[in-house]
Amino acid sequence: MIRLTFFACLLTIVVAGYPPLQLIYQWKNVCYYNVTDNEVVKDLPNTCTSVNDAISGIKLWKGYIYLTIPRWKSGVLVTLARIPSTPSQEKDGSDVVSPNLEAYPDWEMQTVGDCDKLQSVQSMEIDPQGRMWVLDTGRIETMAKYPKIKCAPRLVILDLENGGMVLRRFKFSNDVARHNSSNLNDIVLDHEDGGYAYISDSGPEPAIIVYSLKDNKAWKFTHNSMKAETEAVNFKVSDTNVNQSINIRGIALSPLESNGNRILYYSSVSSFHLYYIPVKVLQNGSITNVHKYVREVGRRTSQTSGMVMSNTGVLYYGLLADDAITMWDTLTTPTFVSGQRTMYRNHSLLQWPDTFAFDEDGQLWWVTNRFQNFLNDKVDKTQINYRILSSNVTQKNYQYFRNGTAPELSVITAAAGQIRIAISTAFAILLVFLAC
Repeated sequence: MIRLTFFACLLTIVVAGYPPLQLIYQWKNVCYYNVTDNEVVKDLPNTCTSVNDAISGIKLWKGYIYLTIPRWKSGVLVTLARIPSTPSQEKDGSDVVSPNLEAYPDWEMQTVGDCDKLQSVQSMEIDPQGRMWVLDTGRIETMAKYPKIKCAPRLVILDLENGGMVLRRFKFSNDVARHNSSNLNDIVLDHEDGGYAYISDSGPEPAIIVYSLKDNKAWKFTHNSMKAETEAVNFKVSDTNVNQSINIRGIALSPLESNGNRILYYSSVSSFHLYYIPVKVLQNGSITNVHKYVREVGRRTSQTSGMVMSNTGVLYYGLLADDAITMWDTLTTPTFVSGQRTMYRNHSLLQWPDTFAFDEDGQLWWVTNRFQNFLNDKVDKTQINYRILSSNVTQKNYQYFRNGTAPELSVITAAAGQIRIAISTAFAILLVFLAC
């Protein structure tokens, strides 16, 4: 990676004291491995021609980078994929910096219209036991003139340690996530008190959705702070104008060791402000006066898409109009306005930092995708559009204790309804066997 690291640093303003920026992968447009002997994919068109495959989400687990490609527009073949976290090498010893993506768990799981499969995934999270919590909006072509409703929005939990086996599917009711308009955008995991997932819904009725693993139930909270703010709707990224009201997107959970007072940070893309709400409030689905608990943290100099919290309390996020990566140490500099620090600024490599993640070794990773061009139908296949970059910050994500150890996690078994289906299926098979 020496060549790419040098190139990234050459063009990047790096504030003294931060590790070098590393450019790991980059693509002009996304290509996939096509398994031609698989009945599901043998008749598919060329898997390397679409400009609608925008890489958005990123997470890492045991040598692999997992990526999401939301079905925002037509022709997206794969919505969840993976690549090795270490580039392979060509025969001449050079790195393969634009690898094909592998459909995950397989091509069949990408089937549009089958509600047991993945329809459109923008975000996911991986817990310390290798279980991937996947958000499936259920609708495709949501940025086209006529979005298509294929399935209800769902949370799907996959076991990465067992080939991506489905551990649980949870369908959100219409009153929690509107089936014709919700946009499940980002997710963080809280392993205390039986386990919770906090999810941002950036649809026209923006909300924070709470899922209880223990009870297998979900509810939501709404507040004006989750909506786009007029002053931040219009901005530019690399001379391309963005003029869209984008509601709550990025969320981040404060570290485990918060003496039972963990908080959820959140922000709309179309906003300069960062807010938070205590998770104890979110876990109480009967609270109606949520406005009493929402607090504004402070104001940024630019809009932000994704964000992530480390196990040491450092919040990392991008500044879209500044092509920059910024951090705030929430534990040592509690004042947000004075505590923000720009780590990297690069007007080529850092156009629209979208999603962040940590690996097990303390490396921070993120995706940049020039989303401003995607919004304006200006994606140019002759230019680099999607990049994966990293920085060795020597921290883990918020799911781990400060010393790097993981908390005790809940066992995930099939939900009650799925258990009944499994029992019924087994009973039916038994009856057929006895009849024979």
